[in-house]
Amino acid sequence: MTTHFASIGVDLAREDLSRFTMSVVSAAVAVPINRRHCDHVWTDPSGARVVARSRWGRVHQVQPSLAGGAVAVPCGNIRLIDDRTAVMDLLDDADGDLICPIAVHLEDHSVLHVAGGWLARGQIVLSALAETASSAPDRPPEPAADLPPHLGLVCDDLVRPAHAPATWTPSPRTALRGTVRAAELRTNGLTGDSFHWLRLRIRPGLELDVAAPAAALPAVPAPGTRLHARAVLTGRLGLQPGTLPRPRKGGHLRRLAQRDEP
Repeated sequence: MTTHFASIGVDLAREDLSRFTMSVVSAAVAVPINRRHCDHVWTDPSGARVVARSRWGRVHQVQPSLAGGAVAVPCGNIRLIDDRTAVMDLLDDADGDLICPIAVHLEDHSVLHVAGGWLARGQIVLSALAETASSAPDRPPEPAADLPPHLGLVCDDLVRPAHAPATWTPSPRTALRGTVRAAELRTNGLTGDSFHWLRLRIRPGLELDVAAPAAALPAVPAPGTRLHARAVLTGRLGLQPGTLPRPRKGGHLRRLAQRDEP
């Protein structure tokens, strides 16, 4: 998780986590979920975003993210698997066919949680926090039209390993391969540290914004540069409190609700 904060210009080796959390909450927009839960969403002009989740008035989780501005992508069979992660099927915008299954650290996790933890369909704006990034060696930038149509997003931690413990769940770690459409070196307004912001085209009709630590790349990549990255997927479904029907408690909802007991 420390690497993921570094992707948006937050050095937790230098920043005191408690003081940083207080700064985020004081500058954030409070989004009441219900009488027990409230999300404090801080979005910097740079695009850096942090969601501080509180229960009964106490912050219990601080999640880094990126304010993605790419076009929302259809998704289906959306279901929560833990206290921040959802798995879903990414769908083609033209005909609704399956592109691939993905796992995502969901910004609006809390809204989905209180609505039962499952949705049949939705639209997600994807982004990613890169742990490592590199441009393809010895290749000049290429026009965006030359991007090959094959998929450049592989969530390789969705299948249970042979000897995984009973507590194993999928993770949103992914391998990204795409073409840079735009790139900037941005500054986190809260910490003053820099990070790379990139708009990456993964395949026709699928783009996402990527944040990477300033030290991950030697320079800002030019548009058309092929980029490879190891990252954690983040995203937002655009859910608002009170807009989803609250279902009768089934087995999945009861398991989610057990985490809310004081």
